[in-house]
Amino acid sequence: MRHLTAAASLAGALLIGACGDFNVTNPNQPTLDDLSSNPTRTKLAAAATGLIIGVRSPDNITGYIWRLGSMGREGVNLSGNNQPDYIEPYFGPLSGTGFGGTEWTPFYRAVRSANIYIDAAPKAAQLSGSEALSTAEVSASLGFGKTLKALALMYVVAAHGSLGAPVDLDHPVTDPPAPFVSEDSVYGYIIGTLNDAQNDLRAAGSTAFPFTLPPGFSGFDKPATFLAFNHALTAKAYVFRATADSTPCATCYSAALREIDSAAAAFGVGDASQFGTGVYFDYSAGAGDTQNELSDALDAPIYFAVPELVSLAQKQGDGTTPDARIVTKTAAATAKTPQKLGGIPIIGTLKFTIYLTGGNANPSAPIPIIRNEEVVLLRAEANIGLNDFASALTDINFVRTNAGSLPALGSLGTKDQAITELLYNRRYSLLWEQGATWVDARRYGRIVLGPDGVHRQIVGIGELPGFGTGNFAPSDVPLRLYVPDDECRARGLESNCSPLRT
Repeated sequence: MRHLTAAASLAGALLIGACGDFNVTNPNQPTLDDLSSNPTRTKLAAAATGLIIGVRSPDNITGYIWRLGSMGREGVNLSGNNQPDYIEPYFGPLSGTGFGGTEWTPFYRAVRSANIYIDAAPKAAQLSGSEALSTAEVSASLGFGKTLKALALMYVVAAHGSLGAPVDLDHPVTDPPAPFVSEDSVYGYIIGTLNDAQNDLRAAGSTAFPFTLPPGFSGFDKPATFLAFNHALTAKAYVFRATADSTPCATCYSAALREIDSAAAAFGVGDASQFGTGVYFDYSAGAGDTQNELSDALDAPIYFAVPELVSLAQKQGDGTTPDARIVTKTAAATAKTPQKLGGIPIIGTLKFTIYLTGGNANPSAPIPIIRNEEVVLLRAEANIGLNDFASALTDINFVRTNAGSLPALGSLGTKDQAITELLYNRRYSLLWEQGATWVDARRYGRIVLGPDGVHRQIVGIGELPGFGTGNFAPSDVPLRLYVPDDECRARGLESNCSPLRT
């Protein structure tokens, strides 16, 4: 059964804000001081589970997907429960206290929890008896903790781009807030953390983790196989660093290819039947656990796909049928009346089906962290960056023909055309999984001023029909999320950390 219990979450999450100076104490679970001073096998196992739960919580992953997905015009939240949730990502302006200030604090709680876990794990080797960890188990624990820490930071920097982010958080919470570093430096820190984790996982050898990973990590649940997951994340960090808003990383693409080579076998790269193989966040309807909130039935009124994604999709060999990925990942809404909110010119007629079962909500549907299909496209992207269009074409055609049922391309054309084709395939392969359309558009400078010289649009999607009518300004694609106002004030910066914005 795919789920993680809330009890483990409470034991392991250790909610410590990025800049805060507070402890959340649960009298029924180990306290922060207790874990740090007496990190037994049992407490560390609960904390390890808590790290996963902390990253995948509704405040993090499901919110991350629909918010970034909205800005990338993949979907929209039409629940109407919170007006900024459908106005800010489409019509702006973003607010550091509303929609625009999200996808920050919960991920930093996960980073702080990881730092505590990483500090505590080696101390367990000094204990005696069954609650002690062996040296190899400590190495396995450190490799796990550092990988999860890097993953949380990857979500932060992907959402905030050139604003950068703080990374020096391994200090007492009573210290001054950590300073911001550039986007390039954040990725450099992430890569360094992942490389350290690789060394730890190798040092663990054939030893098992001193805790049980959930089913979403099946096939990657031992240090030796979890290492492949780490390699895939490292490859992604290298590729994203190469397109960061800073000095280009000359060696990033070659480094990414080496990491992909190390991950390929475990992910089944080269086998189209293994496109789904990878690492997933688990959810459950079980008591006390977290449900997949993106699993919204065909007649439900919350999350909707943007219908224009169907008309914008390339056609299969018959020249009529759209890309198989949009056909299999969406379906018509079945509500008697199309969902529409007062005055907003977006009507909910198309639903996502990737987290449904038979058109019905499936609260246990897992959400991918990284899987085979993305690894193939990361390899294509790295080869385009190295101007090896032949190798990139092989991978892009592999995805086009097997995932999209599209005709193979004879060439990728110019570099700009190759990037456009790459981004097209990333959009439809990763639709509603991680907000890839918006992140990729920013990485490649595809969020540009619209024809009127005021609003922004995404090249390749553009201004969607009907937007900007009535009382609403023209559609405005944000360039990045903001930093929460509290974080800015703690550093003596203006609201939304505006001195950091470019």
